[in-house]
Amino acid sequence: MRRLIPVLSIALAAALVAGCDTTSGDAGGSGPSSAPTTPKLEPTAAVRQAMERSLAGTVTMDASVKAGGQSVSLKGKVDPAAKAIHVTGTAPEPIEARLIGDVAYIKSNSLDGEKPWMKIDLNKLRPTSSLRQSFDLKAQTGLIGGVVVAQEVSPGQYTGTADLNKAAETASTDGGMREGLESTAKLAKEPQAIPFKATVDADGRLTALSYTIATKSLGDLVTDMKMSGFGEKVTVAAPPAADTEAASAEMYKFL
Repeated sequence: MRRLIPVLSIALAAALVAGCDTTSGDAGGSGPSSAPTTPKLEPTAAVRQAMERSLAGTVTMDASVKAGGQSVSLKGKVDPAAKAIHVTGTAPEPIEARLIGDVAYIKSNSLDGEKPWMKIDLNKLRPTSSLRQSFDLKAQTGLIGGVVVAQEVSPGQYTGTADLNKAAETASTDGGMREGLESTAKLAKEPQAIPFKATVDADGRLTALSYTIATKSLGDLVTDMKMSGFGEKVTVAAPPAADTEAASAEMYKFL
């Protein structure tokens, strides 16, 4: 279990580490035709707003993270309003996680329980818990919050750099997200100049983001994310009760 949680936390946070406030209203998350006609934004503002629009409603995220010789790949369906997430992937073994309100269910061969699913009450986690951070949909944080330079190299295609320290300054203190960015900034060789590429669709939503953080001791941390399925219905059901066991008090010490 000690081995699973850090990997899971990094994996689930990978998509959210780029995110902004998901409670910013109906800014285009309900389908391709929902975006109003607005004046074209300058590149930095366009990238920042694109992430907000992407996370304003239901969305499907595909993310991969590579660090050293390890890699994680995930696919998640998210409904921010309902606070529902369903994630499947490899981290590096097969893993599945579901969030319904403040209750998380995790399935992995790394779990020590007798049943396939572990039930975790997020309210019982420490405020700085990395697992709580991974499921925090309201955190105003992430790489996009630190974008300092951006240019549109072709229609809808942007490149630029982000400052991890600036991202940390604008991040929420809830769930340890600011602390996470600050820790990453300390590991990075050049935290003030993280290169990124982004794709923004015709409705002003971010559909792809990739960035590389060169670290002092861990090699390159490479993240690729794609977003689609805007406005599609997301249904997340709890696993069968017979296949689920609640995390023990001892387990919460490691979460």
